Amino acid sequence: MHDNPFRPGFGISPPTLAGRDALLDEWREVFGLGAWSPFRAALVTGMRGVGKTVLLNAIEDAALAHEWTVVHGTLHASLIDGLEHDRLPAMLAEQDAAAVTRDLTGVTVAQLGGLQTAVKAQYEREPRLESMLGRLVELAEARGTGVLVSLDEVAKESLEQLRRIAIAVQHLQREDRRIAIVAAGVPASIAAALDADGLTFFRRAQQVRLDTLTLPETRVALAEPIRGRGRAIGDEALERAARASEGYPYLVQSIGARAWEYTPSTREITTDAVQHAVEVAHAAMGESVIVPALRGLSSRDRDYLLAMAEDDGPASTAEVASRMGAIPGNAARQRSRLLDGGIIVAPERGKVDFAIPRMREHLRAHPHDAQLGLPTRARETFRD
Repeated sequence: MHDNPFRPGFGISPPTLAGRDALLDEWREVFGLGAWSPFRAALVTGMRGVGKTVLLNAIEDAALAHEWTVVHGTLHASLIDGLEHDRLPAMLAEQDAAAVTRDLTGVTVAQLGGLQTAVKAQYEREPRLESMLGRLVELAEARGTGVLVSLDEVAKESLEQLRRIAIAVQHLQREDRRIAIVAAGVPASIAAALDADGLTFFRRAQQVRLDTLTLPETRVALAEPIRGRGRAIGDEALERAARASEGYPYLVQSIGARAWEYTPSTREITTDAVQHAVEVAHAAMGESVIVPALRGLSSRDRDYLLAMAEDDGPASTAEVASRMGAIPGNAARQRSRLLDGGIIVAPERGKVDFAIPRMREHLRAHPHDAQLGLPTRARETFRD
């Protein structure tokens, strides 16, 4: 009963991937039939903690289950160099029977015609991303499968790396070769990729925006792992856990893990265990999700969020601008950046709300987190 089935953390696949089956079916069709599909080129976006990396993991698993070759990478400044000089040559050497050949260099008569040979590697570690990727596709097609290129952490700083890979994949797709590509990133990074020169290929790609889970999906994501490991959870405890998570995948896993560990030797997870788990998980959201999300924002962006936090629900954009002491046009720029970054949503015209659960409560309790680097409440107690 101590084997916790929940996996709180970023990029760690949970035991039950609730709410994503319909999406995965789209990719399974690509891998199973090799047919043309808009999901052969796709961009996945969503706020931090909503499950982008977990979905990529599941897509890669689906590809491997159909015996496709998977080229995975996290986008950073040296990704292309690593692919060209290490990973692609290694993959080709493993898959291609002709990767290593022996050339006859001489005959030794004294040894009854013994042959002298020299080993020659076909895939020298030289920069040729396009040709090596094309050869991988040839080898996969010979087996009746294909190649999936899976890229995580799309960022403005790595758009040149993304462009190089996109050009190679686009060339092969134009030849109707069996290759698919999926890339994931936060909304602001995906928006930058769509606007960047040389990445028009992705403007025609399938856009997949991950949302939080529905309440029924959240119940499944919590109940199935618990019951699958031989424990029980009552309806009241399950409902409390599900609603407290707000369908946010990170919180689902965090609450589930802490409820499991509260009294691990008992068979049933009680409402007391869930209540404890909710309190701890909500407190942990600050350092794990909210503060990292705030770090990439400008001071005026954070001022906008503080002004929003004064309301218990969706805030009026005009009222937010007034609280900031800004003219509406200036405040609109902050609103636009926060929308692109997946930090806020616009539930209706003239209204904004927090996209990340618990951000309102966190900013109310820790307003100095919105002015990173300023004295905290604890430090202020030492002042005269």
